[in-house]
Amino acid sequence: MSSVLPIERTSTQRVSPRLPLDDSDDRGFDLVGMLLQEQHSLTAVEAFSRVHDANQSFGERSIHEASQEPDQAVYYRRLMPATPPREGEQYAFEVDLDACSGCKACVVACHTLNGLEETESWRKVGTLTIGEDVTDGLPIAIAPGVQHVTTACHHCEDPGCLNGCPVKAYDKDPVTGIVRHLDDQCIGCKYCTMMCPYEVPKYSKRLGIVRKCDMCHQRLSVGEAPACVQSCPNEAISIRTVVTGQSFAISDRLVAGAPVSSITRPTTRYQTKRGSAIAEAIPQDASIDPVAESHWPLAAMLVATQISVSMILLERVASSVLWIAGESLPLDAVRITAAASLIIALVGLNIAPLHLGQPLRAWRVFLGLRTSWLSREAVILGKYVGALSVAVVLMWLPVIASYTPDAVLDRIPTWITVPGWAAKASLGVAVLLGVAGLYSSAMIYIATKRKLWRATRTLPRFFGTGVVVGAVLVAATIRFGGGPTSVIMLMILSAALAGATKLMWEMSFHLRSEGHGLSNPLDVRSHRLATTHLNHLRKMRLASGWAGIVLCLVAMGGITIQSELISWTSLILAIVAMTAAESLERLLYFMSVVYDRMPGTLR
Repeated sequence: MSSVLPIERTSTQRVSPRLPLDDSDDRGFDLVGMLLQEQHSLTAVEAFSRVHDANQSFGERSIHEASQEPDQAVYYRRLMPATPPREGEQYAFEVDLDACSGCKACVVACHTLNGLEETESWRKVGTLTIGEDVTDGLPIAIAPGVQHVTTACHHCEDPGCLNGCPVKAYDKDPVTGIVRHLDDQCIGCKYCTMMCPYEVPKYSKRLGIVRKCDMCHQRLSVGEAPACVQSCPNEAISIRTVVTGQSFAISDRLVAGAPVSSITRPTTRYQTKRGSAIAEAIPQDASIDPVAESHWPLAAMLVATQISVSMILLERVASSVLWIAGESLPLDAVRITAAASLIIALVGLNIAPLHLGQPLRAWRVFLGLRTSWLSREAVILGKYVGALSVAVVLMWLPVIASYTPDAVLDRIPTWITVPGWAAKASLGVAVLLGVAGLYSSAMIYIATKRKLWRATRTLPRFFGTGVVVGAVLVAATIRFGGGPTSVIMLMILSAALAGATKLMWEMSFHLRSEGHGLSNPLDVRSHRLATTHLNHLRKMRLASGWAGIVLCLVAMGGITIQSELISWTSLILAIVAMTAAESLERLLYFMSVVYDRMPGTLR
């Protein structure tokens, strides 16, 4: 038998390959064609294997359709929901704590895929310590066991970030339940970072906006797994559909140390076979409280608007009391007080935009009026300044007219007149709007549900600041305007008493050197922060506060002995000292706040 292979036909007509054992026509055998043909066909075993890998029964889906799936789908398909959420359901992360090794592959994958900045992270891995207590004497627990906890956005049913955003830069998908951040709408106010108890939104100083995890919704929409799910070597993270509308007990938490779930109703599910041990575990960073951001533009704005509103309110109260007694404040005193109040409010409101990452987008702040206290504050205080401006203009019109040439005045039609009650009515409207604005300012922080910003701590601070500084400022403006000495003395005394009362109240839980008697653990942690890292601010607040009170008493003495030098010098210094004291108090309010958070880790 010849050892030479048959010559391949050169004809364009396709020739079917023949079996090598078929020697009926040896010249028609094409070995190369046969091998190529076999590569394009599958045996029954191979076909079944491919369909089985696609996790479908044979015949339900064509092999071609299965090949359209992402290349890595075979590895993560069981970590994804089989069907989209139905009505009353949404997507959620599910974490198998027993499988999480703390390798942070999920953190790296999230960071890389989303192109985050070097210090920015949408997912983090914390650590729980098991079997050891944390005390003040031993702030860092050395435990025999640890449990790693990976966490990202929990895509809450009632997301605080969405409810608090003043420009509607958040959207919750009605089908998937994924909470997305709309970068092009964000003004960088960072209020969502306060409203989210899980510290999910992250501010980018370079971009001037916040950003957050969106469950890789674009990958999910085409059947791909989120970066964290696909990268986890232990398959500890998965996407599941969960039933919405479930209630939470007041003590329910995602894991030990986390905020209570009833605040925003998170959907993430943490699974473990060591439930009791995990529930009693302690976050590794439980006794580590970093100094919070100062938010100094907000602090300045809050102090300024509170002083402004209180000045008008106190002046109106004084005028009403004198009217009942058959007397009245000089018009010049009222004019100067209103003008000073307007200037202070304008300064404060113009400092506030320095807090924004995208101040040119600030005009959108009214969009969240239905749900956001920040929107309500901005709108109401804007109306307050408008009403106060009208009142100031009306009150100063006669003064302006006295300097206006007669030729200009003669051109004004005689039928244009200003009623005498218009200025007082505008002041009254301004007072109502101002009080509503201050209440909205307080609710911005009360709504965060942070214990140290609760109503019983926030409302006395905010309104107390106005009384302390506003009263001494009103005393100065009334004295400058030639008002009665009795009203001036009463205002200065009110400022001194209010300042002393507020200082003693703050010392009972925050400013004193010893923290004995504090029952709330968060109060204890905040006090520790104020007396250690922020001790210099605490001392300055105490010193300036007491100095302002003493200067008020000196000013009263100067007025009594009719010494212009002593009275005016001490009065001006009292204004400076009390303004500084209240500004420092507001910085401490922001910087010493502590709250429950997801477990962290030692760095």
